[in-house]
This record gives sequence, structure tokens and C-alpha cells, in this order.
Amino acid sequence: LFDEPLSNLDAELRVQTRVEIAKLHAALGNTMIYVTHDQTEAMTLADRIVVLRGGRVEQIGAPVSLYHDPDNLFVAGFIGSPRMNFLKAVANGDGTVSIAGGNVRLPDLQHPPAAGQEVTFGIRPEHLDAESGNELPITVDVSEELGATTYVYGTVEGGEPVIAERRNRAAPRHGETITLRFDPAHARLFDRDGLRIR
Repeated sequence: LFDEPLSNLDAELRVQTRVEIAKLHAALGNTMIYVTHDQTEAMTLADRIVVLRGGRVEQIGAPVSLYHDPDNLFVAGFIGSPRMNFLKAVANGDGTVSIAGGNVRLPDLQHPPAAGQEVTFGIRPEHLDAESGNELPITVDVSEELGATTYVYGTVEGGEPVIAERRNRAAPRHGETITLRFDPAHARLFDRDGLRIR
């Protein structure tokens, strides 16, 4: 049983110790229960994650499964760094939703929300770097250049915040308007209660 064993370590030592724990787990093959608030530790060390909130189990599954297929807004926002973008949307009743002045058709929705229903549209930052697909114009606030990756912080029409992860592109400047593109297959919809619409 590990109860936040790395929380008081500096960043470099935390990475080294995380690798050592993973190697120890692989060598011993024993069941280990690891408690952490650090989602990077959870994603890299776990075979299965149990996401808890207020003593309630929100979702159980493999790290990649929770990342790509969250059951609710809490899990979608907790797993991933930066977290998933959430935008207000309205269902059109035909499998499309209106967000930030545009319409998006979400493929493979088995239970499309009724027309006029308010929903939350979620998409991860790395999925806003496609070469083609639906367009999402944003006004840039800040760009963080981290070598090969740049995080662009901006707002869509209506003022909602968006974070985009871009690779091998020039960093946009403050106040610039850029158009992000995404494949709607990567988007997730959530109802008023925060539950996933599938």
C-alpha cells in the first residue's frame, strides 16, 4: 500500500522514484494499491484506476480507457493534463450540436439529445491540432512554448476558455485570431448532470 509516497519530493526525484516503483512492481508481480492526487502517477503506474470523488467511485478502468472514454465530466476533467476543454452547446435533435457559432455532427451517437437540450461539448487539447475537420476559431491569450509542443490558451466566441496543444507550428501571438481544426470523432458530449451521452 502506497499512500502518496512521492508528494514531498522535488520534480526530478519524483520522476526517478516513479520509474523505480514501476520497475519494482514489474519485478515482484504483487498487487500494489497506490493512492495519489497526481494523475500523471496514476496514468503511468496503474494497470487499473479507481477514480474517487467524495467517497464515491466515479469510474474504474485501465488508464487509457478512462482517458479516451470517460463516463462523466469529473473523470474527463481529472484525467489529462491539460484537462479536457468543456464548451457549452445546444443539441439540434439531429445528432449535431451548436457550439461557439458553428454546428458539429458527432458520429456514432446512439442516443442523440433532443433539440434544444443544453449539453457540454468536450474535446482534448491535442485533438485541436488536426489538419482538417471542423473549425473552431479562437482569440489567443497566451502561448506557452515547450520545445516541440506549444500550449495555446484562448477564448472562443462567447468568451469560453480553450487550451490547444499544437506541435511543430509557430506560436501565435496575444490577440491573434487562429482557427483550430478537429475531428468530431474525438469529441465527447455530457448532459446537464455531467453524465456522458453515448
